[in-house]
Amino acid sequence: MRGARRLVDRIANGSLQRYVLLLVLAALALGLAGTRGMELTGSRPTTPPDVIAVLFATLAALAALAATVFHARRLLAVILVGAVGLVVSLTFVRFSAPDLALTQLLVEIVTVLLLLLAMYFMPARSPRESSLPRRVRDVAVAVAAGGGIGALTWAMLTRPLETIAWYYLENSKPEGGGYNVVNVILVDFRGFDTLGEITVLGIAAVGIVGLLAGLRLGVPRVDWDGRAWALERHPLMLRVMVRPLLPLALLISAYLFLRGHNAPGGGFIAGLVTGTAILLQYVAYGSEWARERLPWDYVHVIALGLLFATATGVGAWVFGAPFLTSTFGYVTWPVVGTFELASASLFDLGIYVVVVGTVIVIISRLGALSGSGPGVAAVKGG
Repeated sequence: MRGARRLVDRIANGSLQRYVLLLVLAALALGLAGTRGMELTGSRPTTPPDVIAVLFATLAALAALAATVFHARRLLAVILVGAVGLVVSLTFVRFSAPDLALTQLLVEIVTVLLLLLAMYFMPARSPRESSLPRRVRDVAVAVAAGGGIGALTWAMLTRPLETIAWYYLENSKPEGGGYNVVNVILVDFRGFDTLGEITVLGIAAVGIVGLLAGLRLGVPRVDWDGRAWALERHPLMLRVMVRPLLPLALLISAYLFLRGHNAPGGGFIAGLVTGTAILLQYVAYGSEWARERLPWDYVHVIALGLLFATATGVGAWVFGAPFLTSTFGYVTWPVVGTFELASASLFDLGIYVVVVGTVIVIISRLGALSGSGPGVAAVKGG
């Protein structure tokens, strides 16, 4: 028992770096064990490289490498990480995946904004760097892991694989009622997976609430480069630009939500658009101003979204169908004409509410750390 306790204490010592290292090493070991004796290149003929795809991959690799090299310059590192996400979004566009491109782009915008707000509370100086042997070890592990993923990708792409894509393409409209195959898969064919994903998203938001509950951090006097924060906490130009964006973003969000079953869009993308617009209100006006106008408990909003999504699945039981079975029909109204009504829209509404609630929970908790909104600009001076 003592030996087991010492082993557990050595492994589970609270170091996130150690946890990541052990996970990566375990994945490498399993990958090597599972592919021993396997030929790397399969029998599928290769195709000439796509010049644009190679260019995108090179840009992403260079941006990621630069973010690693300049990690001590936090603002630059965050911008470079955002650039990597932008290149990934453009890659999805190149391969005709507009839904994925929109999602990736909006996730990058939200992530960069939240990282910038979190950086406001971080110490002006980075902690002591790891020793040279540790950095050499980390580089070796990273190269091995990246090389392993690359080799696995090559092995998969050079082998003939059976695909079920044609099933979804042929049955998306007749069985799911939508031409947007990606959205129909998410809310119909694989709706249970999506329900699990938004549940995890809600759990993560509740975890953030628990971690930040009661925490108060001092507001730094200077930014990361030693410059004093501007006296004007919420610049007029930013406020003037951001306020009209909210109704416009809500209109675009509603449009993306309503068209999502038959064209690029849907609840997740619409939720990110709404969340980004509200996030900008917090940045421009501060958390106190936003809380006065949006006084709801957004943990309850997340719960409401999960309730919508779950109720859609439970409703199928009433009609003797399996959980999350969806249906659709067509309604004709004067002037409006004929349009489709799908039960999956209620499920998509639940996704929308969960995403919006999660984004606002995170930004509101970050804004409450100092009891006021952050300064948004810095000027030369001391």
